[in-house]
Amino acid sequence: MDSATELSKIAKRLELIKSLISLEEEKEIIVHISRLRQFSLNGELENIISLLEEKSFAKAMSAIDIFINQHHQLAIYSDPELEGLKLEAKILEMEVNALSNEKADLEKVIHEFSIRHNNELGELIIKILRFRKEKAKGTPKQAEAEKDYNDYNKEFEKIKDEKITELTDEELKELKKKYRAASKLCHPDVVSEEQKELANKLFAELNIAYERNDLKRVTEILEQLEKGDFFVSKSDAINEKKLLKSEIEKLRLRIKELKSELKDIKESEAYTTISSITDWDEYFANAKRNFAKQIEEMEYGK
Repeated sequence: MDSATELSKIAKRLELIKSLISLEEEKEIIVHISRLRQFSLNGELENIISLLEEKSFAKAMSAIDIFINQHHQLAIYSDPELEGLKLEAKILEMEVNALSNEKADLEKVIHEFSIRHNNELGELIIKILRFRKEKAKGTPKQAEAEKDYNDYNKEFEKIKDEKITELTDEELKELKKKYRAASKLCHPDVVSEEQKELANKLFAELNIAYERNDLKRVTEILEQLEKGDFFVSKSDAINEKKLLKSEIEKLRLRIKELKSELKDIKESEAYTTISSITDWDEYFANAKRNFAKQIEEMEYGK
């Protein structure tokens, strides 16, 4: 944000604070003090914030008037329609991010279940499928049995060495919080077009770390994003109304797509099965017993 634009936003925030003082809305004033601190602070602004925090509202009103009058010539004209479009785009960006987070959470649950299913039941299932394949040799079911065995074995081998880090409840909360903060800073659907390739790469790495409960890597990515000025959202980067309107339509379309993707995941066989399981430990213990029994019966019936 250039200095003139920032100054214009500061002046508007200060005018709003003056109105809140007049309306005796003390709680609302506190909210806007924290938002003022997001700007580059000079001595004058620091003094105004100190006066507001000390509840020296009369002095604060005078200091605000002086600040606005002194910097009036530097403030730039802002088009109300452009500002409205920017706010609309920012709200849509937030919705895209929220829906993406929900999708990531669902995919994480499915992934965790798949890894555990593979680790605890995979070898038993392969043994059953191998037995069926051998038994089907020379019968009309041979091709189908071979395909079932080969397909499952391929998937088993692909993820057999993948591990999900065990985290405490507190660590899982921290992981989710940090993932959300990081995804907001590098989400490829809301960054400027020239930054999209880098955002896609970093976002993919972030999602892999999140799926694997890799709190250390998620923390590193978040710290990396917070230290550097990596990405600018489209709503901040675009200053032409025509382009901003086009971007708003793209965001609306992306929201529609994400809602459809979420619906598909929630209605998928994998997710509905996982959702119906109240206790994973009990589910896998029962499944192990059932598969072991099947194997015993197959071997006994040879």
